[in-house]
This record gives sequence, structure tokens and C-alpha cells, in this order.
Amino acid sequence: MEIDERGIALTDLAELEEKGHRIVDALAGDVAPTEKTRRLLESLREEKHDIFFSEVLAYLTSEKYPEAQAKVLWDEVLEHKYMMSERLGRNVGIRVAAMDYLLNVRKLMLTPRVVNPADFRQTIRLSRTDALTGLTNRRTFMEQAARILEAASRQKAPVTLMMADLDKFKPFNDEHGHQAGDLLLQEIARLVRGGVRGSDMVGRYGGDEMALLLPKAARAEGLAVGEKIRQTIQENCSEVGVTISIGVAQYPLDGITRDDLVSAADENLYVAKARGGNRVVRREDVAFRLAGRPDVRQAAVVGDFNNWSVRANPMSRVPDGAWETVLSLPPGKHRYKIFINDRDWTADPSAKESSPDGFGGRSSIVAVG
Repeated sequence: MEIDERGIALTDLAELEEKGHRIVDALAGDVAPTEKTRRLLESLREEKHDIFFSEVLAYLTSEKYPEAQAKVLWDEVLEHKYMMSERLGRNVGIRVAAMDYLLNVRKLMLTPRVVNPADFRQTIRLSRTDALTGLTNRRTFMEQAARILEAASRQKAPVTLMMADLDKFKPFNDEHGHQAGDLLLQEIARLVRGGVRGSDMVGRYGGDEMALLLPKAARAEGLAVGEKIRQTIQENCSEVGVTISIGVAQYPLDGITRDDLVSAADENLYVAKARGGNRVVRREDVAFRLAGRPDVRQAAVVGDFNNWSVRANPMSRVPDGAWETVLSLPPGKHRYKIFINDRDWTADPSAKESSPDGFGGRSSIVAVG
């Protein structure tokens, strides 16, 4: 993958090197870095802060070391490189220095291998790519997603994750055979990949399900991308009766961890499928308000969307004395109450709809989507 216009690294070191960016040589001082190389290096170090030197040494030697050890070894390799260069009266490249130091000095490489760089990059690429579609495989997608969310947490930036599933793909497979199904899946993967930025990730999650990750994209932007993809699939695959359903979730509004975000997007995908498919579904922001009362010291919105947890969604007092909060809720009808002063459960007096709560009272109902 490429680097997006805001300088966030979303690719592998080997891929950057293959494209002519001499990242490792610049890091070692063998070449003067260009401005773009400096930006790429900074972005890589930020995104891969917990595995950066491990990946540098793996690129140079095909050997994997824990990050703490790799950082120490990198410093030692640099010192060895400078010592060799001084003694020989010429610059010794970082690759030669690394192999000599790790093999002959530290004896950490017991079975060194000399591999053609193109073959090595191809092997790495195949280990991270789905063989049928050419998309990122699930394991690599999830690993990269975790790192991107870590970077987003430090930068306080949004990330949109989408889960997509084909509609009526199984009937097509059953009627036309798996070979035709594979060809269709390859074409749809190409269309989906063409509908996102170069910095975005698209992975095959399993079967005919795909996952998309859009760094620095808020939910509304993700919804627009999802709708563009949906329309593209409909326009190109309508003759075979296959469409796509997409569930959209945004970090941190819909989930903080990678798994929570996947679950939120999956929940929205389920709603899209249940409503007939060929649609994009996201959570919506819903405002709750309790009019000011002198007896209210604290209030919270409690419902089936937060497992009736009295601590999950507290309301805040606003200047006019009322209590308010905004929650991101999945489509559907949700039952809820207002929990007041850590003691009283009451229906929302402003709700237009309610239902019996099973305990002699009533729960309010909010309809989303």
C-alpha cells in the first residue's frame, strides 16, 4: 500500500524499498534521504513503533528478533559498520555490515541464506496476500488494523472499519459452479479495491466476506465510500444477481479495540442483510434529553444498547439546567430508561413510544434508522 496524503505509513518496508525508497540506506546513513524518504521513515517509525527495528533487521537478514533485542542489535550493527568503514578506508554498506556482525561477530545467524531480493519480496507478499483475490489475507489485515488503531489513538484520529458481504453469492455458486464463483469474486475484489484510497486496506475476511479499513476517515466519509462501492457492484454485477451489503463502524465512537470495532461493523452488516441486502448501514447519533428538575443530581441513559448498565452512558447538565447526552446506536428499535440519582428508573417523558417493562412499569422506545 501507499502512503496517504497526510503522511501515514500503511505499507511494508519491503514494498517501499521495491518502489525505490531507500529507507534502510537512509536510516543507516549510506545515502542522503530525500524529503519524501524522511517523511516515509518518520511515518513507518510511528506506525510500527513496537516492531520497527525487528522489521528492519528482518528485511536485511531474513531473521526475526524481538524489538528490544533488535534495537540493541541495530545500534551494534551501525557501530560495526562505521568501524569497518574506517579500517577499510571506504564505506561499508549496511547489508554487508549486518550480515558480518550477526553471522561472524555475534554468531546469531546459524543458517544464513542468500536469497534473490525479488524472490524474497515475492515470498513475503504471498504470505500476506489471499491467493484467490489478491487482497490482504485475514491474519495480516487484523495485525495491521491493530497497529493503525494504536497510531490513531496516539494521534486522536478517527478510523473507519467496514465489513462487507456479498448478497446471493451462494445461489450463483450453486448454479454456475465454483470456478465461475471464483472469477466473480476476483472481479468484485478488484472493484472494491478500486473504490478506496491507496492508503486504505482491503482484506478477504473469509469466503465472500471482505473487510476494509480507512485510516483518518470519519463515519460519514466511510459511509460515502461504502455507498460508492455498493453502487459499483450493483452496476457491474446486476446481470448475475449479486450485490453487496456493508456495515460501517468508526473508531472511537463505535469501538475502542480492534475486536470491538469489527463486532460493531458486523452488527451493522447483519442489519443490512436482514433488511434485504444491497445497502450500507451504520450507527446513528441519537440525542437524549431530560428536562431540568431541582431534585436531579445525576442521570444516565440505560437500555438494551448498553446491557442496562447504569454506568455506561451518563448524561451531562447543560446551561439551561437540563441533562443531555448523544449516543451512537445501531439501526432498530431500542428499549431504554433514564436512571436518576443512582436510585430511580423512569421512562423518558419525551419519548413518543413505550412498552411494558415486565415489572409493572414502562420502558421508552427509540427507533433508529
